Amino acid sequence: MTERDARFDYAMEATNDGLWDWDLRTNKMYFSRSFLRMLGYDYQDLPGDLRTFRRYFLHPEDLDALEKQYQSAIDSHEYSVTSQYRLLHKEGHSIWVQTKSKFFEADETGRAWRCVGMNTDVTEYIRRHDELLSAKAQADKANRIKSEFLARINHEIRTPMNAIIGIGYLLKDTRLDEQQLSYLQSLHVAADSLLQMMNQLLDFSKIESGSVILENSHFDIFQLFEKMSRLFESSALHRKVNIHLNVDKNVPQFLRGDASRLSQILNHFVGNCFQHGNTDEVFIAVKKINLSEKNICLEFRIEDSGSGIAPEINQQIQDKINLQKDWSPKDQSTGLYICNHLIQLMQGSLAISSQQGHGTQVIFSVNLEPSRLGERFVLEKIRNLDCLRVLVIDDNHIARTIIATTARSLHLQTDECDDAQIAWQKIYAADAKNQPYHFLLVDYRMPNMDGLELTGLIKKSHLIKHRPLVCLISAMQQDEICQTSDNSQLIDAYLSKPISESRLYETISHAITQHPELELLSRSPEPSCNIFSELEQFHVLIAEDNLVNQQVLKGILRKKNIRHQIANNGREAVDILSTSQEPFDAILMDLEMPELNGIEATQAIRSGQKQANIPIIAVTAQAMRGDRDTCLSAGMDGYLCKPVNPELLYQTLFDIVSSKNRASDNAKTHQ
Repeated sequence: MTERDARFDYAMEATNDGLWDWDLRTNKMYFSRSFLRMLGYDYQDLPGDLRTFRRYFLHPEDLDALEKQYQSAIDSHEYSVTSQYRLLHKEGHSIWVQTKSKFFEADETGRAWRCVGMNTDVTEYIRRHDELLSAKAQADKANRIKSEFLARINHEIRTPMNAIIGIGYLLKDTRLDEQQLSYLQSLHVAADSLLQMMNQLLDFSKIESGSVILENSHFDIFQLFEKMSRLFESSALHRKVNIHLNVDKNVPQFLRGDASRLSQILNHFVGNCFQHGNTDEVFIAVKKINLSEKNICLEFRIEDSGSGIAPEINQQIQDKINLQKDWSPKDQSTGLYICNHLIQLMQGSLAISSQQGHGTQVIFSVNLEPSRLGERFVLEKIRNLDCLRVLVIDDNHIARTIIATTARSLHLQTDECDDAQIAWQKIYAADAKNQPYHFLLVDYRMPNMDGLELTGLIKKSHLIKHRPLVCLISAMQQDEICQTSDNSQLIDAYLSKPISESRLYETISHAITQHPELELLSRSPEPSCNIFSELEQFHVLIAEDNLVNQQVLKGILRKKNIRHQIANNGREAVDILSTSQEPFDAILMDLEMPELNGIEATQAIRSGQKQANIPIIAVTAQAMRGDRDTCLSAGMDGYLCKPVNPELLYQTLFDIVSSKNRASDNAKTHQ
């Protein structure tokens, strides 16, 4: 027996684990040498019994829990117990041990009377675990502070941005001359760019938490290109860069998806072209590569003529695109990191290629949905331009082809010419045949004779009876051109590259309104039925405490002849709803208001007696993770983020009110 015990002790010595053996009948305990050494004791220091274990070894704070665990195991006849607790070292400190024990040798009643256990020192493991928990707690606290800071900054920026963009939207419908309208459009694009920068800042926390949610709303992709054109207009003029936009005719105008994210991706890659040295040309091509009932896959190709990217940097970019796990928000290429993530969310792909000295090419694809609802937003007074003849004059073959393609997409009868002197002959010949050109799209910089000289020749000539309107296309600002020649006064309109379909349409439409004979040629068709005519029957309550934002929302509703009333806080909204003689069709509810905030006001309305089921749409500057869910969970029916997109507001208002009305009608039918 002694030899066997010694052999067992030697084995335990080798493992550094401590063994104990407990006789439940006598409470005698055996402690191995390694058990005692683990606690700083010699083999003969203390008697071997349960009293010694309780008094000298076990940490007093763990006594009750450990006794309950073992008593429960005994009562329930469990044969194995795993526990973790502290033991006291002879020098006064404690160590953590993990014990795996087992009961043996039951008596005649079936009750075990012997328990053997093995202790493993896990102090270092516990210490590291506690350090990790502490580090995680600190990181969570830092992230919470960061999120709260971002949420506050986001709210503080979006509130005035809503006013800037909203007032600009209302100002657009006032009487403005062409230059004022251009300034206003540039202001709107700059504000929109600032908003996208704010969104990019918020994207980091969303990507890290895996909570990026794509919007799925109807949008006009040509308006997206128009905003992009205006965003880079100043940079292109300053750096003397020509931007060419070529949208394939098969690309549908109206789509459904996240227009803001798509714009963010496109603007990032186009903006990068200006960072590459010696760039004087940027080419943007868009085409449809796949179509199904539910999806449209668009491919975007952005090329520049710059100096390209060094091979080693290009390889690093390729590696990061191919190996998603190597991406990190801490990379310097933060914009690329975000764009790559968004493209993946849109079920697309990204490829970047560059050769030093030969420029850079970016190709990315995204999946969107077709939009039938979008067709209902077509301009009510869209003009028929197919009776107008247009001559495109530009010595640059690519630029001329793109402009001519854009003109033909508007159904303009379009011819092309690469030389101003030859163009003069074509204009004269067409006029002599009584088939004059109505509009000239003329590039400013051309050899032999520039656009201004050609304009002067045409406008001052007595040989031409039907003088066409002239739109000068230039990489210079309008006021700069006016200083170069008196002929600039003869120009009817100005355009800067890239020329989108919507900009060309607006320019031609604005110019021909000044000429009655062309106004008749391009008369508008009968207005189509507008599904939003029903909005004129709506009565909407606006709950908003900010006076400027009240003005914005009132102006947006007024444009559709929607009757409305203002509540300056949540309490006032509840009171107005409960006392008004005329029912409301919907409430536009801000979240941060005095008296009652938007959530509290919604809950009060839902628990009230009058119009408890009224559609409530959150209109808020809170755009952080979970804000939408918070609003919907509180009983709201929709969520709009400031700055408010007017068309999206109309669409949301119409959809939610119509849906609730249909549900109410169906309920009455089945009663």
